[in-house]
Amino acid sequence: MRSLKPILITVVAVALVLGSYLLLIAPRQQPGTAEHPVTVYLIEATPTDFFLVPVERRVEEPPSPEVALKELLKGPVDDEELLESVPGGVRLLDLEVRGGLATANFSRELVTNFPGGSLTEAYLLEAIVNTLTEFPDIEEVQILVAGEIIESIGGHILITKPLQRND
Repeated sequence: MRSLKPILITVVAVALVLGSYLLLIAPRQQPGTAEHPVTVYLIEATPTDFFLVPVERRVEEPPSPEVALKELLKGPVDDEELLESVPGGVRLLDLEVRGGLATANFSRELVTNFPGGSLTEAYLLEAIVNTLTEFPDIEEVQILVAGEIIESIGGHILITKPLQRND
């Protein structure tokens, strides 16, 4: 019995350590719910300026332009000290990718909820274009509002033609 006692203690200790790891340290994912990265662009505010910054989000769905745009429309999450680049309330109505061109159709809130300003408009457009052109099959982005090509969102930048990424 004495020779079994050290073995029993070792087995119990190993079981406790393994159990603790599985419960506390190992990622809590259910089978089939792998997380994938997508990059969206949000606004960082400093005391003297604003900057558009890439933010990696983890999503359960396979990465796609539509998934990335929906993440962009969510705006910043609680642990991100950033500002939204797309006005709140905007919905993605449709997204079509064909021949290097992504046509993104947004709800009217893209215009009606736009707060104004040329820099804000530039960041809004750049956030949409950069988020979509993270995908190698997209080179240009045509923005529609309620299914229509419009002249401008806030009156500062023409969007009647497809936009390209400006790096």
